[in-house]
Amino acid sequence: MLALTYPLVLIALTIGVGFRQGGGAAEFGASFAASVMFLIAAPTAWVLAIDFIEAERFTILLFGAATSLPLWAIAGSLLASISTSWRQWIVRYIAMCAVWTTLYVVAIGTIAAVTS
Repeated sequence: MLALTYPLVLIALTIGVGFRQGGGAAEFGASFAASVMFLIAAPTAWVLAIDFIEAERFTILLFGAATSLPLWAIAGSLLASISTSWRQWIVRYIAMCAVWTTLYVVAIGTIAAVTS
């Protein structure tokens, strides 16, 4: 259950931003940052980016959480199987989250640079 901490915190932070009324440039920036944070927490949500799928925000949130949280739980249990103590698991979990976030942001930046 502790392995779900990082994705659940990211998802909780994105929910407040995505459902507010539209605003100025700051609101756009916050919405973009929230979208990236959600995709870090729920990478399977990219499936709903296919052109012929008409999905609303709630559908994307529900699908992303339902399909990605089990992956985070599996990753946490794999870390637990190779860790000898809670301290070692926490260090490895934080490292895994940091590496995942960094690689994901670099991939998004690379894709954005190639497509623009």
